[in-house]
Amino acid sequence: MKNLKYIFIFVFVLSCGYTPIYQTDQKLNIKLDTINSSGDKDINREIVKNLNKYRDSDTNNIFDLSIDSTKKEEVVTKDKKGNATSYKLTLEVDINLSNISNDKNFIKKFTKDMSFNSKNNKFELDQYRLNLKKNMISQILQDINLYLRNLENDL
Repeated sequence: MKNLKYIFIFVFVLSCGYTPIYQTDQKLNIKLDTINSSGDKDINREIVKNLNKYRDSDTNNIFDLSIDSTKKEEVVTKDKKGNATSYKLTLEVDINLSNISNDKNFIKKFTKDMSFNSKNNKFELDQYRLNLKKNMISQILQDINLYLRNLENDL
């Protein structure tokens, strides 16, 4: 009886049409013709590397993409001596998609920010900043992929 219950659940899950939203190897009906980027080079390099998979598709929905990215780091609090004790890192990515065939423009801004405490060891602080920046870029990439998937559904 237990086995029958597990088999029924397994068959139900397989036949319900479930597909993960963040799956990156799904094919989109969008082709990116030219990608222009300005701003922070590290952020742009990661985004362009991730979006190059959309350059090879065969479709009529051809877009030009412009990326403008900025990174801001602010000191949030200081101690009595004036040393920074916590920071706020903000990444902003503006994308502008221009459809070549019908001159439609789609503009979207993606923002991620994170606060973190300072560390005594400056090397550890720099490594922590770098890891935090990479994680924030990957979150922005997930948001961009989701936006492109929703844009494809609207076309």
